[in-house]
Amino acid sequence: MGIYDREYYRGETGGPSWFSGVAPWCKTLIVINCAVFLLQNAFRGDSPWFEDWLAASPEAIFQHGRIWQLWTATFLHSGILHILGNMWFLWLVGREMESLYGSRDFLAFYLLAGGVSTLGWAVIAALSGPGGMDRHMLGASGAVMAVVTLYTLFYPRREILFFFLPMPMWVLLGIYLVFPLFGDNRRVAYEAHLMGAAFAFCFKLFDLRWSRLVTARIRRPRLRIITPMPVDQPRTRPPGSSRAAGEGLGAKPSSVTVLPEEQLDARLDEVLAKIAREGRGGLTEEDHRVLQEASRRARDKRSDRL
Repeated sequence: MGIYDREYYRGETGGPSWFSGVAPWCKTLIVINCAVFLLQNAFRGDSPWFEDWLAASPEAIFQHGRIWQLWTATFLHSGILHILGNMWFLWLVGREMESLYGSRDFLAFYLLAGGVSTLGWAVIAALSGPGGMDRHMLGASGAVMAVVTLYTLFYPRREILFFFLPMPMWVLLGIYLVFPLFGDNRRVAYEAHLMGAAFAFCFKLFDLRWSRLVTARIRRPRLRIITPMPVDQPRTRPPGSSRAAGEGLGAKPSSVTVLPEEQLDARLDEVLAKIAREGRGGLTEEDHRVLQEASRRARDKRSDRL
């Protein structure tokens, strides 16, 4: 993840202005889901056109070209318990994933996960035999399952309260993936759950962040060449720049300072992952230099914008 894509380096939320602060897009998605749920119930009854046009159906998607249903279905819910469960999990883990990945990458991940999970369900339903094309699906479960799976891949042993019992995330995820096998799968879009979980696994494994994929296509690494200076000669810096922690006269030059920005981003990701696993006590001297150089470049970038 790029160091300037992270919220605590950019100094900006990246979400809607009316929802500034922590996890703006996570809060926005929850509000949109609740608003659509109210509209859904207002139009339910004698005029079922609202769900007919927005809920996912293999027949509508593949035979009538209603591609929008891949996403609109993820904002519909069948009842109050359905939406409360999905929105609670989205808020519980989504805000941390948005803080980790940044608002733009989190929003792209959520929307893509919703489309992929709905498409996977529709394909399997269409191939399941007679009546499969007439099935309907609604709910954010596929997208939320992707967020929960991504969170679990980062923090598998973190405990949350589930029915007032502390439970590790990997156990909770296993329950949600396995439990529907023992129920009525025609009432639960189990295929969407599996597709959402699979998408999250591939997203983390292959680093499918939108910002990285776009940057890789439009930007090439730019090498910075630094000429060593004599120990007894003062080091000069551009106006407005600040000295990184631990930098001083006679300090040992670090190869980190000549890394291209993309390579520094990759090293920073490794260091942050190590901190999440082992804490700061497990960092090496080279890891500390990576953090110092990333912090220095972030400060220089902010000072250039002033």
